[in-house]
Amino acid sequence: MKKMVLGSLLASLLSAPVLAYESGEFLLRSGAITVSPDVNSSALALGDVTLDGTAADVNNGSAISLIGTYMLNQSWGLEVIAATPFSHDLKVSGLGETFDLGETKHLPPTVMLQYFPFASSSTVQPYVGVGFNYTVFFEEKISGTANDIFADLGATDSADLKLKNSSGIAAEAGVDFSFGADKRWLFNVAVWWMDIDTKATVDIPGVGSVTANVELDPLVYAAGLGYRF
Repeated sequence: MKKMVLGSLLASLLSAPVLAYESGEFLLRSGAITVSPDVNSSALALGDVTLDGTAADVNNGSAISLIGTYMLNQSWGLEVIAATPFSHDLKVSGLGETFDLGETKHLPPTVMLQYFPFASSSTVQPYVGVGFNYTVFFEEKISGTANDIFADLGATDSADLKLKNSSGIAAEAGVDFSFGADKRWLFNVAVWWMDIDTKATVDIPGVGSVTANVELDPLVYAAGLGYRF
């Protein structure tokens, strides 16, 4: 599915008229950005005991993007992706009904080397890129529902949740549409795939530690406005 989405977007972009960027230009884009995880979770483990049939899940999260690209020449650019913090709800299945485990925030700073395939004058510029992502998780919180369930299991105090930071590769495809009197304003749409894996650890006082390895590997969608400096 990920390859089909990226391939379809790239094919449509390559058939469009194009806009040339120049060496030394700086592109700044901002807008809405959504992280949509494709979750693959191991079964939860309590110490050395695997809880068969259990799994963790992560909902989508949205934020405001701030994305800058420095053009090394007409064909190559260096992009840095930043955003306001994303917030995700976390769930656990396989212990009776699915329940809310809690929530976390994350920031996914990413650096991309971009290729802009065309250099003729027009109003459209497609691009692709590959790069490196580092995801920082913070402000993890356990829900009241989860703490009630843990209390029934013998917890003596509130549980504590931690998610391990992640690093991995990233790929993207996008397109800029220029407008305005001098063609310096941009409307941008883009999609990224990011390799994000984490280990979730829930420390439950009086019970022990519950862990799960979670592959997030999200598609990240963005749309917004930009300007060429």
